[in-house]
Amino acid sequence: MKIAICAPGEIYGGVERQVTDLCSFLPAATGIAPRVYLFHDREQAARIRETGIEPVILGGGKYDPRTAARLGKLLDRDQIEVLHVHGYKATIAAALALRTRRVGLVKTEHGKLEATVSQPLKWLKSRLNFRLEQWATRSRVDRVCYVTADIGRFYDSLHAGLERRVVHNGIESLEAIARPCPKELEGDHFHVGIIGRVSPVKGIPFALEAMTRPGIPPELRLVVIGSGPQIAELESMSQELGLGDRVRFVGFQTNVYEWLAHLDLLLMPSHHEGLPYTLLEAMSLGCPVFVSRIGGLAEVLSDGETGGLFDVGDVDAIAAGLARLAGDPLYRDRLAARARTEQQKLYSLQRMGESYLRTYAEAAGARS
Repeated sequence: MKIAICAPGEIYGGVERQVTDLCSFLPAATGIAPRVYLFHDREQAARIRETGIEPVILGGGKYDPRTAARLGKLLDRDQIEVLHVHGYKATIAAALALRTRRVGLVKTEHGKLEATVSQPLKWLKSRLNFRLEQWATRSRVDRVCYVTADIGRFYDSLHAGLERRVVHNGIESLEAIARPCPKELEGDHFHVGIIGRVSPVKGIPFALEAMTRPGIPPELRLVVIGSGPQIAELESMSQELGLGDRVRFVGFQTNVYEWLAHLDLLLMPSHHEGLPYTLLEAMSLGCPVFVSRIGGLAEVLSDGETGGLFDVGDVDAIAAGLARLAGDPLYRDRLAARARTEQQKLYSLQRMGESYLRTYAEAAGARS
C-alpha cells in the first residue's frame, strides 16, 4: 500500500511530532517509506529529512487552486492509495485534489476549536477556516481519527455519519539513565517544571498563585520551560507576587528529555489539552505528573494511581498537591512507576502505528 502524509509543517508541536514518528514507523513496519507533502520548509521538514525521507514542499495557500492541483498531480505521480491529512490546510487542499481521484483519505483531529480568540479578525478567520475544514471533512474524508475520546465527543454532531475512531498518540519508550542534568536543576531544591508554549491556555498563572500559599515547602522551585506570548506578563506577575528566585523562566530548550529526566515533578495546569507528547514523555522517563482534570490528561491518567489530578483553576488544590508530592517521595515513585508501565502498554508508537495501518487499509478499500 502506497501511503502519503500531508501536513502544514509551519511550526513544530504535537501534530508535527506524530507525523515525524509515523515517518519512522511506517518504513520499518511496511518496508515502504511514505511520501510526505508539506506547505512549509521549516523544522518539520528538517525532522522528516532525519528519517531519510525527502518531503515535497507544496507552498501556496490553502485556497489556491494551484496548490490542490499540484497535490493531485503528486498523488498521481506517486500512485498513492491512501492520503493521511493533518490540519485544515491539508484537509481543504486534499478534498479539492481528490474530487476525481480514487484515493482513500484519512484525517486526524488533534484538538478542538479554541473557545475564544482575543483579536476579532483572527477570531473570524479561525471560524471560516474551521467551517471550510469541516465541509471538506464531511464531503471527502473516509476515516476520521481523534487523539482522545474527549476530542471525538466534541465532533459528535459535526462528524455524524462518518467512520470514526480514537487513536491515541504513542511514543517509543525512553530511558532516563545517562541523561545529563541541566545546570538549572542542580542542587537540593524540589524542582517542578511546566513545559510548553507559554500562552494563556497553559494556565500558568494558577501555578504562580499556588506558589504563594503558606503550605508550599520552602525548597520548592517552579521552572517554566518554553517560549511564547505570555512570558513578559508572567514574569511581571511573579515579581508582583514576591516569588523572587522561587520561579524561573528559562525559555525554549532543545534538550527536553534531559529536563524531564531530572525534574522532580511535571505540572500541567492547563485550561484544555489534547494528548500532549510532553505528558507521554514524562510518563516514559519516570517523571511524576500533576495535571488539570481535563481532556486527554484526565483520559490517560488515573488520579492517585498514575498521576495527580486537580480541577482547572483550583489554586488551593494545586498548592496542596504540590506540598504532598514534595513531601512524599514514595508516593511520587509509585505514581511514576505505574505511569511508565501504562505508557509502554497503551501509548506506544507500535500501538499507534498499527492502528493507523489498519485505518489506512480500510480507507483504501473504501475507494477501490
